[in-house]
Amino acid sequence: MKSRLTLLATLAAAGTLVFSAFALAGGGGQHGMHTSMSKQAATAADLRVTLDNLLGEHAVLAMNATNAGVTGSKSFPAAAKTLDRNSIALSKAIASLYGAKAGNTFLNGKFMWRAHIRFFVDYTVAVAKKDKAGQAKAVANLKTYTVRFGDFLAGAVGLPKPAVRNDLLGHVIELKSQLDAYAAGNYARAATLYHEAYSHMFMTGDLLAGAIAKQKDLK
Repeated sequence: MKSRLTLLATLAAAGTLVFSAFALAGGGGQHGMHTSMSKQAATAADLRVTLDNLLGEHAVLAMNATNAGVTGSKSFPAAAKTLDRNSIALSKAIASLYGAKAGNTFLNGKFMWRAHIRFFVDYTVAVAKKDKAGQAKAVANLKTYTVRFGDFLAGAVGLPKPAVRNDLLGHVIELKSQLDAYAAGNYARAATLYHEAYSHMFMTGDLLAGAIAKQKDLK
């Protein structure tokens, strides 16, 4: 157990370095489909497909990373790196619609997108250590994220704040529950929650895409 926790702590530190490296590098090497929202979102349908794909990918990559982290897998740094590439792709999509400042705030602002991923890493480490206080702190930070980031998104796309906050809270609960089940060895339950969390991201994508299409008069 001690060796597993030591490995996990090392991997968590490596993940933090990965996040920092991508922030400094500006996140190069994106997939072709993630290069520019403005080029792809010629129609409301294009916008919806782009957001659905990016957000669905986020859920899968996030769960892959936390599952690897809680077991102390050596695959964690690579999983964290891939997850951050997806984060950068999402920020570029936001920037192409609302400007570079909004894209950077989305990605790097306090209690914004990258922050919520770090909070999940914090939660993962605490679960592995059976650190109840650490788990509670991470959950509190994630709840604050749903409010702060929810208000940011709602203000940008013109949706009611409670609707966006509740959607984000659902996402947080799903990812937390999936990790809890996986860490407890309840793999059947974890697999069900994995699918539900992935599917939920398409509802989130549709919610945001509909509001943005209306705002930007996309047909």
